[in-house]
Amino acid sequence: MALADIQTCFSGNPLDRVDHLRTDPEIFGNIMRQDDARVVLLAGESKHPDGQIRVGLSTESRILTNSVGDIAWQPVSKCRFLPVSTTIFLGLDAGAPRYGVMLDGSADDFADMFESEDCKFRDGRGIAFKLGGPHPSLGIIAQAKSMLLWHESHKYCAKCGEESTLTKAGYERKCDACGAHHFPRTDPVVIMLVRRGDKALVGRGHGWPEGHYSALAGFMEPGESMEEAVAREIFEEVGLKATKVHYKASQPWPWPSTLMIGAEAWVEEGDLTIDAKEIEDAIWITKDDVRASIKGEHKYRLAPPPFAIASDLISAWLKE
Repeated sequence: MALADIQTCFSGNPLDRVDHLRTDPEIFGNIMRQDDARVVLLAGESKHPDGQIRVGLSTESRILTNSVGDIAWQPVSKCRFLPVSTTIFLGLDAGAPRYGVMLDGSADDFADMFESEDCKFRDGRGIAFKLGGPHPSLGIIAQAKSMLLWHESHKYCAKCGEESTLTKAGYERKCDACGAHHFPRTDPVVIMLVRRGDKALVGRGHGWPEGHYSALAGFMEPGESMEEAVAREIFEEVGLKATKVHYKASQPWPWPSTLMIGAEAWVEEGDLTIDAKEIEDAIWITKDDVRASIKGEHKYRLAPPPFAIASDLISAWLKE
């Protein structure tokens, strides 16, 4: 059942997260040793020091749909002799336990072991391209990737500096030295299609590919509503005052772990005042501009990648 009018990529996780099992002492014992238990393997990417990871894929569907590029779920026994950094419990798939495992090493280190015609390590964006749109596996990938990267980067207690330990099947870390509890974080980001009349405003960030534009976006700040964050970001980036903000949809974004909150915002008349520290450029566009861009007949790239929520916001505008 769809919960929103817009189904974004990396949402729609089909697993039952069964919170009560996270404290079961057998979650990494007898439950994990069940014949139907499976793991998804993730590894670091040596070329990207920011911790970008790759996910094992297979041309044979191992979960809910028969799609090329689905998760290659592995029997738990295949991890027995692998160098494992972190293991977390993801949930149940029709009653069968599912786990996420971060290998201790880069994808290149395991290429000879796992790379084949039907099973490869790939980046999450590449997986989304391969699957071609919203897919249940992308929600699982977002969950596994975000949580495993959090454990990799938050091994030490923020209160006293001692090393903490994984608990509650991966949904918490506890410091045995000072007793502090730490929980996986998700950073909220607002992303908005700015509108005025029959036009929309798109911008381009510093370092983007030449000619590429997308919706404006920015992190929410403490003590700020979603609507206030949208208005602030618009004013900071292009100097326009928002008069109305409507929520449209949200998207988990596992780079590393954010929640993209999609909105439309209407603004007052006025000239653009671009803050060069925030963005490189911003332009007003029409629906015909976007349609021409999709056909490759426009000088700018106005259609973001289909797995990005910016694409969903622009597509919804085109359909009005």
